[in-house]
Amino acid sequence: MSRHFGLAAAALLSLAGTGGALAADMAMKAPAAMVSGCAWCGFYVGGNAGYAWGRDTQDGVFGAPAPFLAIDTAAISASASPRLKTNGFTGGLQAGYNWQSGAVLFGAEADFNAFNLRGSTAGTFPFPSTLPGGPVGPPTAFFNTTSSASSDWLFTARNRIGWASDTLLIYGTAGLAVANVKVNQSIVVLGGFTETAAYSATQVGWTAGIGAEYMISRDWSVKGEWLYVDLGKVSGAGVLTPAFAGITYNTTAHLTANIARVGLNYHFGGPVVAKY
Repeated sequence: MSRHFGLAAAALLSLAGTGGALAADMAMKAPAAMVSGCAWCGFYVGGNAGYAWGRDTQDGVFGAPAPFLAIDTAAISASASPRLKTNGFTGGLQAGYNWQSGAVLFGAEADFNAFNLRGSTAGTFPFPSTLPGGPVGPPTAFFNTTSSASSDWLFTARNRIGWASDTLLIYGTAGLAVANVKVNQSIVVLGGFTETAAYSATQVGWTAGIGAEYMISRDWSVKGEWLYVDLGKVSGAGVLTPAFAGITYNTTAHLTANIARVGLNYHFGGPVVAKY
């Protein structure tokens, strides 16, 4: 009996040793799992769409010799200096890269958007000198002014810094803004004389804002963002038709805008590390 028990124990020990060796060999040969070291890190591309609204502040200075009076030229200058409300659709593409240190995210992003910003105003105004009690008096004479401002495209290049979890990113952003700005003005005065100022420029300004982004899957995220854009001042001079010596007109426009937009990004992933 003891002999049979000893043989059985030896067999069990032999099988245990063989199983352990096989398990060790399988563990050594198991492939390493490759995982991303950071949910937000790496390159991404996407698109965005939203709404823009802002203001174009215009300052016009009209100058004319006699028979124009100072109170009339001042009135023309005031009417040619409106504060235009602008608004319109914006949408385009963006691309960027993120780095992450703990919960702090650093990034760089550039986008190019259609920027359908438009604003205009028009009015008919009296020459103050021809009003009752004015230096000239009735009949009252009038002049007309029309002003408009617009932009067609916007490019921004911005840094981003924020706080990131596995699925949520909250960030601030600031950087460069470049856009085309177009301004048109027309002033019709006595005798059909028309002062026209039409000019456009590619303006370099700045932008800053805040946003939040949420991972909806391993590769895709959605975001909401607000930006303020200041495109600086652009200036131009008017041309009088028909020509009349001594009449001058100069104007300056300053365009600013707010942008509220949503976007969708595809992430190519950050550094890949092995996990056994």
